[in-house]
Amino acid sequence: MDNLNQIEIQNIRHICGHSTNFCDKIAYYKTLSQDQNLLQVYDELCTELTELKSKLTNML
Repeated sequence: MDNLNQIEIQNIRHICGHSTNFCDKIAYYKTLSQDQNLLQVYDELCTELTELKSKLTNML
């Protein structure tokens, strides 16, 4: 990833920040639901976002 310019690096940082915000919102939405299927989907989303953030951070 030696060819990333400043704008691309900034975009990756924004994606990482947004993924954290999305997980925070998902945690809130989980408090509003009792549906186990929906809670599982929320957990999977947060796991995927965390993995994406980790992979992007490792690129930098």
